[in-house]
Amino acid sequence: MDELEKVEKLREKANVTYEEAKRALEENNWDLLDAMVFLEKEGKVKREGSESYSTHYEEPPKYEEDMTEEHRTTLGELLNRFAGWVKKMVKKGNENYFEVERKGKTILSIPVTAMVILLVFFWQLILILMVIGLFTGFHYLFKGPARSVADVNKALNSASDTAEDIKEGFKNSVNHNEQ
Repeated sequence: MDELEKVEKLREKANVTYEEAKRALEENNWDLLDAMVFLEKEGKVKREGSESYSTHYEEPPKYEEDMTEEHRTTLGELLNRFAGWVKKMVKKGNENYFEVERKGKTILSIPVTAMVILLVFFWQLILILMVIGLFTGFHYLFKGPARSVADVNKALNSASDTAEDIKEGFKNSVNHNEQ
């Protein structure tokens, strides 16, 4: 490869002027790689995106320094978002009700928010009372505008039906043993 071709190749690869490429090659005995390194050390290599290559190591930017102010989330903002979420959940909980029925009559109707609070503090007692209630003819359901109410009510009805089947099976076995 003659000198002119080397100058053109270096000019193309390093994205420098003809004069800069020629001077770099002359100072490095017309060695393309050495001339490229020379231009990089002088800071003359102009990068046009991610296609450029370098033998020079640059420390990657630190995460905190790289982030702009608009991308940082403060603790206050996180707490505000969490408080907004809690407020939305409480509103939904107050719009929907947990009801206890027996023989078609509503015995108890409380907002879901109150039910959740009771469950947090008295979960063992409430669980025992609900199981006993299933075997004594009580039915549980949710009412309100929530989309998942129908699915939850299906599960609760299934639990009531299972309790009734167990109760009937127990009665039949007791009656069968008495005969």
